[in-house]
Amino acid sequence: MEEEQESGITFGELCRLIGKKIWLVLAVSAGVTVIAVLLVALVFNPMSTYYSMRFELIYPSGSVQQYPDGTPFFYRNIISADMLQAAKDSDERFKDVDIDKMLREDHISVSAQTETTSSSASSVIYTLGVKGNYFVNGEAAQLFIRSVAEATANDIKQRAAELSFGISRETFNGNNFEARLDLLAEEYRTLLAEYDKLIAAYSAGYSVNYAEGASRSLSDLRAEVYGLYADGVRKALTEECTRGGYGLLYGSDDEAVTQASIDERVAQLRQTYQDNLKIIASLQAAAGGSAATSVMRLSAAQTTGKSSNVVIDVDPTPEQLIAYYTEQNALIATKLGDAVEEKGTLNGTLTSENAKKFAAKLTASFDRLNGAAETLKNVTAAIYRDNTFVEFDAQSAESSGGTNIVLAAVGAFVLTFLVAAVIVCAREYAVRKRAEQAPPAEKPEG
Repeated sequence: MEEEQESGITFGELCRLIGKKIWLVLAVSAGVTVIAVLLVALVFNPMSTYYSMRFELIYPSGSVQQYPDGTPFFYRNIISADMLQAAKDSDERFKDVDIDKMLREDHISVSAQTETTSSSASSVIYTLGVKGNYFVNGEAAQLFIRSVAEATANDIKQRAAELSFGISRETFNGNNFEARLDLLAEEYRTLLAEYDKLIAAYSAGYSVNYAEGASRSLSDLRAEVYGLYADGVRKALTEECTRGGYGLLYGSDDEAVTQASIDERVAQLRQTYQDNLKIIASLQAAAGGSAATSVMRLSAAQTTGKSSNVVIDVDPTPEQLIAYYTEQNALIATKLGDAVEEKGTLNGTLTSENAKKFAAKLTASFDRLNGAAETLKNVTAAIYRDNTFVEFDAQSAESSGGTNIVLAAVGAFVLTFLVAAVIVCAREYAVRKRAEQAPPAEKPEG
């Protein structure tokens, strides 16, 4: 009985089997590698890759993290819906970007880190990252990141351009004359304070091109404001208002000081005049220190806040009280003239004509200060326009989370080559074995 002994295939035989079909193996490996690279580059990587860029947002109020109007600037405002929409609208290539989904699924993020330089100056560095599957390639993702940062800078510039330092005419005219003096003083202080902040941030000699053909230094602009409502001007208007009795008058503008307000004020002053006469008579009757004097002292204590040249002690004498009320009536008589009496003619300072003239002075100061406020608005807008920008750490975005295409290609080629080689070897070996086991063909009879 014969034993059949089969030996295994050797490495050399494997190589010969592969060598017969080497071009087929290489072609299949190359084809699969190309497909694998395309899948990684166009499908898998965009779904898992994040692109990020670091940048600094530089603007005049950036050191205190505030918008131009003083409201806080939060770093997450950079990826607010408004900023993303502005970035999307900035380029036609972003028309299909779903920013709602991007925000809803946290596929965009921003972080802030304060860094200190060698000169001890600090700056805030923002890192903005976005998932790559919203874009056709990494270049588009990088452009979107830049657009979001630029949209934030443009928003800051726009907020600066919309600032208002003035007072509306409606608000101004809606107050009485005494309140208008206060409003003018407040606006004046605001304008000077804003210029002081700009000078502290830059310098007094910093020149601003705030309008076509208009370029001036900050110190020159501040000096112009200073002269509009300086102490002398303010005191003169205040004294005229007090002396003329215009403080509680009102009207829509200087040409419409309502006669009703004058009549109302005349009635008030006339009543005060008559009340003072009664108080004086009572004081004179009680000059000996009767109980009535104590009552009159209390009345005087309630009016000592009014303008007076009479010195009244904490515990005034009847003579001091009489002098005080006499002076008050003299001031009222100056304002009313003969109208201190019920049927008298209003020929003092408190007339419609005089009130209109005073109102015109207030309006003139209002117009001058509001003009200066408009100039300050243009100056501030120009400073933010020229000094607000985005500075990136690098020109290109960093990517993370994806698969290296070169490694994917090498891995796909090697794996495919091995699989194809095994298949070829198995097939060729089977063919050879069948050929060896086939019975020999019979020779034809000759």
